[in-house]
Amino acid sequence: MIHTSPCRIEQGIHNTEKIRDSASGRYKDLMIPWDWMLDSGIISQLKAASLKLAKEYMNRIMNALKSDPFVNDEELLLQGVRFAFRIHQLAGGFDEGCRKAFQELKTYASKSE
Repeated sequence: MIHTSPCRIEQGIHNTEKIRDSASGRYKDLMIPWDWMLDSGIISQLKAASLKLAKEYMNRIMNALKSDPFVNDEELLLQGVRFAFRIHQLAGGFDEGCRKAFQELKTYASKSE
């Protein structure tokens, strides 16, 4: 389920960092390429993909809220905010697309109060 994605991504990043920390010295000594383990490599790609997923998820929630008058607004908004928060923590902040999508959720929530 999409709600478990941040947890799995966090575990993947944590495992990659552990491997990097324990193996980087040996890899350097043996001249094995290990640059892909740096934050600019696969970890950066995971964070960027997480931000894209968060943006798409928030946009999907906004579309559902706008199109279906019978949908549970509060529950959907909470799901979107929780998911966005987890990704925000994981990625170290939002990119412009996520900020815009989150702002739309925020605006919708303030209008529905």
